[in-house]
Amino acid sequence: MTYQQEITVENRGHGHMHDLTKQIGEVVTASGISTGVVHVFNVGSTGVVGTIEFEPGLEEDMPAILDRLVPPSRDYGHGLCRALFQRYGSTHCGKS
Repeated sequence: MTYQQEITVENRGHGHMHDLTKQIGEVVTASGISTGVVHVFNVGSTGVVGTIEFEPGLEEDMPAILDRLVPPSRDYGHGLCRALFQRYGSTHCGKS
């Protein structure tokens, strides 16, 4: 048996994170399936789905750490168009 449902999440911009635990639980309950695997993915090249304990301070700490590892202000060398690249270069590199 399979079940599929879409969850829409609004993004407030760079470094924004979402805890999807409640929404995923609601989808599982709605499916009526008691044993199985949940597959979660996002559409697009600049989003990421990851697993982490969503604890206090994480929404502040994680983007700050990623910005130190992959600074948004650096002139990255990938991309098809330099103007887009300067705007979005670190977005492609700075995902966990």
